[in-house]
Amino acid sequence: MMVSFSQLAEEFDASGMLGHLRNFPQDLARAWKAAEKWDLSAIENQQFSGVICLGMGGSASGGDFLASLSDADGCLPFVAHRGYDLPTWVSERWLVLSTSYSGNTEETIDATEAAIGLGCSVVGMSSGGALQTLLENSNQIWIELPGGQPPRSAFGHIFGAQVALSWKLGITSPPDDLDSMIERLVEAVEACDFTDSEGDDVIGEMAESILNRNVSVLATQSLEPTAYRAVCQLNENGGIFARGHVIPEMNHNEIVAWGEEKAAENQSLLIFTWDGTHQRNEMRLDWFLDNITVEPTWGLMCEGESHLEALLYAVILMDWLSCAVALLRGKDPTAIGPIVGLKEFLSQ
Repeated sequence: MMVSFSQLAEEFDASGMLGHLRNFPQDLARAWKAAEKWDLSAIENQQFSGVICLGMGGSASGGDFLASLSDADGCLPFVAHRGYDLPTWVSERWLVLSTSYSGNTEETIDATEAAIGLGCSVVGMSSGGALQTLLENSNQIWIELPGGQPPRSAFGHIFGAQVALSWKLGITSPPDDLDSMIERLVEAVEACDFTDSEGDDVIGEMAESILNRNVSVLATQSLEPTAYRAVCQLNENGGIFARGHVIPEMNHNEIVAWGEEKAAENQSLLIFTWDGTHQRNEMRLDWFLDNITVEPTWGLMCEGESHLEALLYAVILMDWLSCAVALLRGKDPTAIGPIVGLKEFLSQ
């Protein structure tokens, strides 16, 4: 069908989500610039066993991305923790990275209090709120994030700061020539912008093709966090159900369902891969595509000269796709009624 996404955006993007998406590369660059002034002297010489990343929703995704990067080329494990309390294995030898964009996320505050009680070193990131107060009163490190937007749209600010912390502590290393990477990410945003007459219309076509279908997102192993974030963006921005899985793990379970013709009816499939994918996983993906027929299937090659860039490219693709789905459904991509309702109930 012929759809004017410019008109849909004008009608339904009442809260300006698309503007935040356009600023994503610049948000990353600003975060990296701001990190140059951080004082980490209290922790930079400590020997940690690992980093546990506390957070929920849009503030938690960065922990998954850091884990993927460090698993491939880091010197410490990152573990994402979404919830109250702390795992029993956490000790004062673990660095705690506590992220709450608002600074008031209930679960994150609870887990941060537990970490302080254990004597852990904590680095907190927020735009203010109770997290700032808690950390400053406990002589811990608090890093300010620019506020004023939905957490999931602030991923550039949030993850930019999180990965900069990893670099400054020597846990992972930045790719060469960050400025050139930012320029390529800007080009990716421009190509995905379905409201721009000079942009690519693939995002719009993709959104139309998966509308009213079950959506499955697959990613090869090193891109695993992109599959989960894609599902969350389709849930929250798009207002639709989606599920995610990873190659090779899905080759040991979910692949059977894809081979059942009736089970695979009314499915749509998005597959993330990149040039750094393990050769055996590429073979697994090739076999899957040769032997499983699902329409539509979109193979999404995540462009980039580094693992980090491929991950960020996937973020851009799915942010724009999820918003396109929202607009086709007549939904403001920013609207999160059930989340707001639940928070109001819990605050009583």
